[in-house]
Amino acid sequence: PEIPVTPPVTPPTEPPVTPPGERFPEPDAAVVDEVNALGFYDQTADGQPRPVRNDLSGTLAAMLQFVQSHSVDPQGNEAKNMPRLTSEREALLLVTPDPDQPLPTSLRVQVLVDGALKGELALRHPDELYRADRTGSDARPDVVYSRRAWSAVLPWDWVVPGMSLQLSDDRGRSGQRAAEAFDFAPPAELLVQAIRIGMLTPEVPGGQHWFNSQPAQAATDYFQTVPIARMVASQYEDVLLRKVMVANGTIYDADLGQVSATTGDVYSGDMRENTAKSTFSTGINLANWGITSAGMASQEQPQLTNSAVIHHARGLYSNGTVNHGLSGGNGILTLIDSVGNEFSHEIGHHYGLGHYPGQSGDNYFWSGHHHDSGWGYIAYRKRMRANLHWTRAKTGGLNGMPIYADAYSFATDAMAGGNFASGLSRYTHYTGYSTRQKIQPALNRAVWAPDSPTGYRKWDTTSRKMEVVQPKTPKSSNVWYDSADGNYRKPRLFGVPVITLLGGYDPETGAAVLYPALRGNWGQVYDLPPPDAAATSRQCWLEVSFANDRTQRIAVAPTRLGSNANKLHVNLAQAERPVAAALQCRDTAGAATTELASLIIPQGLPAMAPAVIVGRDARFDALREVELPKLDSALAALAGQAVPTLKGEARVLFDSYSDRPDGLSGTAQQVLQRLNTQQAKAQRLNRWLDAYGSRLASDAEAAKALDTLLATLQLDATPLLPPAQPLTMSNGNCVRIEQVDGAWKPYVAAKAQCTGAIDEQWRVDAGGRIHSAAQPTQCLTANGDIGLSTCDSQVDAQAWDFSALPQLKYGSRCMDLSGGYLTDGRGKLITYGCTGGGNQKWYGPTLNDNGLFPLLQSRNLNLFMAYADQRASRTAP
Repeated sequence: PEIPVTPPVTPPTEPPVTPPGERFPEPDAAVVDEVNALGFYDQTADGQPRPVRNDLSGTLAAMLQFVQSHSVDPQGNEAKNMPRLTSEREALLLVTPDPDQPLPTSLRVQVLVDGALKGELALRHPDELYRADRTGSDARPDVVYSRRAWSAVLPWDWVVPGMSLQLSDDRGRSGQRAAEAFDFAPPAELLVQAIRIGMLTPEVPGGQHWFNSQPAQAATDYFQTVPIARMVASQYEDVLLRKVMVANGTIYDADLGQVSATTGDVYSGDMRENTAKSTFSTGINLANWGITSAGMASQEQPQLTNSAVIHHARGLYSNGTVNHGLSGGNGILTLIDSVGNEFSHEIGHHYGLGHYPGQSGDNYFWSGHHHDSGWGYIAYRKRMRANLHWTRAKTGGLNGMPIYADAYSFATDAMAGGNFASGLSRYTHYTGYSTRQKIQPALNRAVWAPDSPTGYRKWDTTSRKMEVVQPKTPKSSNVWYDSADGNYRKPRLFGVPVITLLGGYDPETGAAVLYPALRGNWGQVYDLPPPDAAATSRQCWLEVSFANDRTQRIAVAPTRLGSNANKLHVNLAQAERPVAAALQCRDTAGAATTELASLIIPQGLPAMAPAVIVGRDARFDALREVELPKLDSALAALAGQAVPTLKGEARVLFDSYSDRPDGLSGTAQQVLQRLNTQQAKAQRLNRWLDAYGSRLASDAEAAKALDTLLATLQLDATPLLPPAQPLTMSNGNCVRIEQVDGAWKPYVAAKAQCTGAIDEQWRVDAGGRIHSAAQPTQCLTANGDIGLSTCDSQVDAQAWDFSALPQLKYGSRCMDLSGGYLTDGRGKLITYGCTGGGNQKWYGPTLNDNGLFPLLQSRNLNLFMAYADQRASRTAP
């Protein structure tokens, strides 16, 4: 018989064992609110949630805003006293989905211009919205523009009339904004030129002359504060005037020991008015418009284009040497410094702004920022410009100005004191009110345009384009336009290095001065008419000689124009090598020519640095060229550090340019990659802790999963964290913490009180932050007095310098026991100028190369500390 087949044995079914890593997978997105900050625009002035306006048609409802110099809406800004969106300028697009609908987890935008696709962008999650320019690190909450807005940067050539938007989300919803539903302002341009002048003095004035000495920084910074598409910052070389002519015909000669017959001060003096303001600032402007001469007593100029000339002038008067400044308007900027509120304020007068815009009696609401006056976008720093005053008391604003979140005062307008505290800008952020009322309208002028048959274009409100325009010269008895057809001339050369000839002359007496030829790096050059050789009346002209033996006669006004002296102003191209010039006149046809003044133009000088251009396709490349070597040096200096850590300017530069590493050395690029890797590890680790950290204490498999993640990230050194140590003085006094009115504070305790307890222990991370072991989220923070604040790798005031131990330095100051003694066994911890005294010597914690500790966000520190202690006991032999 057959042997029966034994059926197979089926083992009992048991649930599969899930590896710990699969039960605790790494999150692929944020799982908690990763930003510990208030959302400025998410609430109205009365503290209520701001309604989300729907700016789209379709199934996706969302509010749109665009941030350039100010945050504005697609339309209707005038009703809110806000400027319009500037065309041809990069903009930060903000999209706030309707919170009453299911929120998206991803958003994309397609941008079309005149129906043609320009590109498609993924929007950044609200947690990734660019941070604000906060300074200080006090206990007040941090603030970002919004906690609800998704964002993307739109290139300058997408932000033009004809732009339409199509948005879509991961839920299959879509929304559109049609091209006709955007209000645009002109792509305005601004020219700022700068010169330093010594009038009868042996030197030009000193000061913070950013537009002369640091033009890329100055222009790029100021560009962020006004609604323009392009800015040119041009410089002239310094000039010393040994002879000076003023409007009454007098000529002062320093070589004869002469000084001005008038007294002078910051606001007055005949040379201030007639030479610095009229002949130099106004004269340079007029030369750029092809106008050769005008009355010296008059500062009249047509403002054909939006142009302003800074002069830093010093003059020798009957009462001594005087520096002029603190004045502006009509294309003239008489400045002591060209950085800070002085520049923002005085050029504000040029735009037509007066003091305290919108003031009504003792109410200054419109003179300062408020809940709806707009934030800005500091594009080259990838940050936002807050309208809050970060360091002033909440009640520090002008009368009538509101308070934000019962915590901050608002900043004031440049024309109302200019009080601001940006960590990233040296210029004042104008209010939306000032920008709407005066600045944007004033910027709507003709621009030089080589592609125009007239040389000019101007915004057409109907076509919403820069159209060809033929500007007409006005009638004037003070300015000699010398135009037979009443048209401004078209420049022959646009934006080239120039020699500008300036001077003064009396066509009746023949008294005249030609100032040393000025070399400038940007200007317009014209085919200027010669004198009328057949005229029976008096004629005057400049005769210019060139290196190729060519000569050119350029007519100037033959009669007085409102005063005893005229000024002359002519641009010549440096490339055409003018070598000499003479001012000449003759009375009638055939009469003898009289030479009034002459000069030799120096040759063979080194080329000037080019003018700085900001905006449009030039973007911020001029500043990047200046700053990239600084970033390269900062990164290269970290090459030998086990845990490279950036702070201060180096971190700002890293944030600015890390997405464009081209131009960095190989060493710097390697460090940059290490820093990027550290950031990626920090994000992975903290998102895992956000998701599962609360389970570490109760779930052994969660702890094992974290063990695995740390090994994967190569962060599983032993011990996991640097040891806690006391922070003591040589006499045994120690630094402790205590809670006062709900806030943690440090103090210096007498040796007898120091027992080694946890409240005397401190841990240092690789960035130099000194964490309390008892309260790991609290770090020693230098704000004059040393306090405790939430540990934050972005706060430089927490990054202590351990390079000069036993001194602990913050900048040029040292950690110090105030007064050098204790009172009733207690002392105050402050920063003070470094002296080397015993009250500035601290022992215990040292810098370390632990790569894990600085990656932990404060919100996860306590959970991780407990895990580290549990792991140490779990792995102990």
